[in-house]
Amino acid sequence: MEQKTTQINAKSIIEAYVGKKLEAMRDNPDRESRNLVDLALGLSAGRFQKHFLSIAHSMLEDENSPYYALIHDAIKNVGTANILKFGMNIGYNSFTAGARTIRNLEKERGYNIPWVITFYVDDKSFSQEAYTEAIRQGKKMGIYTYVFFCEDIPGKLTEIFDDETECAFMLFSDAENIEKEILSQASEIKNLMLCVKYSDSAAEVCEDLRSNKALYSLWYEYDKNPMCENLLNTADELHPVLTFFVRTGDDYSGYSNTYNEVCKLRNSRTAASAPMEFSGTCRMVDEIISDDSCIAVFDESGKLISVCNSEQDYNFRNQALAEIFEKCYPKAVK
Repeated sequence: MEQKTTQINAKSIIEAYVGKKLEAMRDNPDRESRNLVDLALGLSAGRFQKHFLSIAHSMLEDENSPYYALIHDAIKNVGTANILKFGMNIGYNSFTAGARTIRNLEKERGYNIPWVITFYVDDKSFSQEAYTEAIRQGKKMGIYTYVFFCEDIPGKLTEIFDDETECAFMLFSDAENIEKEILSQASEIKNLMLCVKYSDSAAEVCEDLRSNKALYSLWYEYDKNPMCENLLNTADELHPVLTFFVRTGDDYSGYSNTYNEVCKLRNSRTAASAPMEFSGTCRMVDEIISDDSCIAVFDESGKLISVCNSEQDYNFRNQALAEIFEKCYPKAVK
């Protein structure tokens, strides 16, 4: 209880300080963003924080870095409360306190626990109770980041986002399937990043999100060898915070070439939005947090689909997440 109280107090202090810095960035975004990164780097103790903040520091050393344009745009066009809430949930709850819980439990239990869970969801088989229970179990293991891929977005999904205020949510959907109600809610749900699939309809959706000061990104689905740089230049016109490249299908081993290309582009960009290869980034973060790398992806029926060649089905709708992870993600023998 004492440790939990200490964590809550530490988070409150950090959140108050970061909130003041975000407000100060409106007047001097370049200087304040550098100061914030420098201070965080000096105070960071965890492996992931040091890794991430070192990258951010090197990006901002160049006064002509295109990422300053990204910072300027976000500060001006995204609600401060949205940046603060989503940032604290993923930066503190997930990457700091959550990561500590994951490492302790992995050492104690002898199996890997992913830092993020991805759900594919459809309207027909959606069960609010099932996803709420999965998130409840996940939080106990230190998992505070959840990704949802939806073609048709179930209306009650946003109720989960609203209720689970400690978590960071990313909702990936086609532009054509994002209804006006979701667009209007996106800015009100402070712990949500809405990710819009690029298409001819994406510009109108992004304009609507931007006018409502919502936090949003773009994503492209790829099979083999996408023209990442060309796609990024197109994406920048729609002002996303991030641009994700997501591999099609359930082959989670075929992302490495694109991941490496995207990492190089991120370090040498001349345009603003920050590119991310989805599967590779999830694995990279997990490996930094807990040495072994694992991802957990569940299909619309609740079946785990990120473990290949398994003779048994694992389903979060009728099995505990801890049981699934124990059987599917044993720690590597050193």
